[in-house]
Amino acid sequence: MNKNIITPIAAIALALGSAGAAFAAGGTGADNKGFYVGVDLGQSRNDLSSPTSPALRLDKTDTAYGIFGGYQFNKYFATELSVHKLGQQRIGDSDAKTSAYSLDAIGRLPVNDKFSVYGRLGGAHYERDFSGLDGAGNKISTGFKVGLGVDYAINKDWALRTELTRYNNLPDLGTYGRTMDSWNVGVSYRF
Repeated sequence: MNKNIITPIAAIALALGSAGAAFAAGGTGADNKGFYVGVDLGQSRNDLSSPTSPALRLDKTDTAYGIFGGYQFNKYFATELSVHKLGQQRIGDSDAKTSAYSLDAIGRLPVNDKFSVYGRLGGAHYERDFSGLDGAGNKISTGFKVGLGVDYAINKDWALRTELTRYNNLPDLGTYGRTMDSWNVGVSYRF
């Protein structure tokens, strides 16, 4: 297993174990406001394409993981900061590793006391390290980020969530794409 993903997997496992213990001790549902932190893990997919025919080997997907923290103002609105490693994509012998640093506004629609559907809109600073291409090196850009997700309040402190996120205007080089999608599953703790 890739050593870069062992730490986030261990953190999620520890958080889920703690969440289960907290739920067993009794919880009363999520509070409407307060600070929270969390971790997530999933898969990213870049819209890259081969520059030649016959096509070069393409690896469009990789493991994505991140940490996030935010403030829930009420049951409908939150802001969130996050850092995500969006993995490494490859075209033939070249590759690109991508990181995103984001500030987002989150609009939440509670379905009941436990479930909510939410959308996010924010800005992201991207760093992408290219290798194996002319002009390779670290490239940066900024762009919009949008997402749609669902969260489940285990108790007043712990919540699980899953989300599909689109990152726009990534640095490009060659036929590496400017958009990336990520599907992640995470856990958060409110304090």
